[in-house]
Amino acid sequence: MKKSIIKSKLLLMFATAFVATASVSCDDYLSDDPADKFTNENFWQSEDNVKTFSWINYDTFYGYGNGVTIGLSSFYYHGSDSKIDDNLSAFTFQQMPITASPTNIYSWNDYYILIRRCNLMLEKIPTVPMPEAKKNHYIGVAKFFRAYTYFRLVQKLGNVPYTDRYLSQNDPAVYAPAKQRAEIIDKVIADLEEAADLLLPVDDKNVTVNKYTAYAALSNVCIYEGTYRKYHLGQDGSAYLNKAKTASLAVINNGGYKLNTDWKSLYNSVELAGNTEVILAKRYLTNVLMHSLQNYTNSSTMQYGLTKWAADSYVTTNGLPIQQAGNTQYTGDDNVTKTFANRDPRFGKTVNPANYGYKGKPFSAAALTSMSGYVLELYNNPATTGPDVTTGGRNYTDAPIFTLSEVYLNYAEACAELGTATNTDLDMSINKVRARAGIAALTTDGTNASAGGIQINDPRRTSTLEQISGSVSPLIWEVRRERQIEFMSWTTIRQMDIYRWKKGDYLDTSKNPDVNLGARIGTPVGSQTIVDANGYIKIYPTSTRSFEAKHYLMNIPTNDIDLYKAQGVELKQNPGW
Repeated sequence: MKKSIIKSKLLLMFATAFVATASVSCDDYLSDDPADKFTNENFWQSEDNVKTFSWINYDTFYGYGNGVTIGLSSFYYHGSDSKIDDNLSAFTFQQMPITASPTNIYSWNDYYILIRRCNLMLEKIPTVPMPEAKKNHYIGVAKFFRAYTYFRLVQKLGNVPYTDRYLSQNDPAVYAPAKQRAEIIDKVIADLEEAADLLLPVDDKNVTVNKYTAYAALSNVCIYEGTYRKYHLGQDGSAYLNKAKTASLAVINNGGYKLNTDWKSLYNSVELAGNTEVILAKRYLTNVLMHSLQNYTNSSTMQYGLTKWAADSYVTTNGLPIQQAGNTQYTGDDNVTKTFANRDPRFGKTVNPANYGYKGKPFSAAALTSMSGYVLELYNNPATTGPDVTTGGRNYTDAPIFTLSEVYLNYAEACAELGTATNTDLDMSINKVRARAGIAALTTDGTNASAGGIQINDPRRTSTLEQISGSVSPLIWEVRRERQIEFMSWTTIRQMDIYRWKKGDYLDTSKNPDVNLGARIGTPVGSQTIVDANGYIKIYPTSTRSFEAKHYLMNIPTNDIDLYKAQGVELKQNPGW
């Protein structure tokens, strides 16, 4: 498999000039094909060329980042496209954007370049001599990437321009007005449903798109849209929630997918190819493609750290919230031993459960410190050592992109949101995730949730913070908690969850003070760390973050608004920007 990937990378070098002509932004939409390079006329000649062309599509999945730069990452790092979440505090304070930016290359230009590539594939693949099954497969690949790219554009930007054709430079549709987000989502779903029908069940293990990748993506899109319509638009999202269930079941009923025994192995494995829990992986190979995530969490540079809000979300092993009255398993947080006693084991696998590390009190000989005191260890692989761990751009652990655990939780959430959840539904989905983690199973009457025969009553569910946008049922609350914990430090998932639930207030330091606090250390060692009256680390003692309604969508790049205006087309800015 490694030889196959390296071969593909080498083939891509020969195709680069042609790819460049198919990958341009709106302000440079087409250029003439050089006479001595690949062109549309001479490239589309074989299955190998189609496969080679499709490989670049996978760069859209950032995984753990590419090379030294970690900003473009789906995990841990908040990065340049404002992936601020409530679980992690960055090593520098990050405010929500205040004014509209002129460019937004990663969610606009690059996404439209990929869409144009997919439209070119869909135009050319029918002309390529190859077996019909392979021809259908690569059409499915193109539809998958086009659909998921439009989905991410809608998530970030709302109403956006849409085209499903490969456009020439002078085609008026190049500057077509934006379409309504609802119309685009329906096209996304149609593309993914068609892709699921066309794609092969298996192709290169789990490092390229197959039929079940399309079902996993469809599950994600539909759970997002169903809850977005419910919580943002006050609409009935049940049609989408039912589609989320159906797509999830297609994956769940495939006996080839199974949870790993060890949850942490999803995030610290050198090899995820063929892993039974990973539906799609991003592979990293020494001296071919590497990242810096291990380096960032294994050096003396100040780490991101778990917030108090995130730490307090971990239940005890009996399945009860730590805030619930009568939960005798919770021993308090006066010291690190008590904090981690009897808690969900994922807590102690995500961060070090034996010691805190903060400014003035490094943890271990490696001088590890965290903004919040919680030293992240989720991505550490003990089998990798030396520069392969501590040097930026030298890490090669693989990253998950789509996983069975997410599909399980999509299914459980869809059932809970529809009000139809049964104990059978929970046992075939969320309880598999909880059993793997080592915490008690959930039971339900359709609305309430219980663990070990005790009804769950988390005071945070009905707190003032929750009342801002409205509280949810106990069962929905517990499913949401499970997503927060299961995907801790998976920043892209967490932020999009917060946004679709209309819970941006979690990010506001005035409305949610716990998002700006860390571990309870009492009196700090040295004078570099400041604590509040109860001994919790004040992560950013003098900084506050406000969340406004406009932040649920990023701004449309103002340069593109001006570009469209020059063509006589109005590209409307998002509300509030």
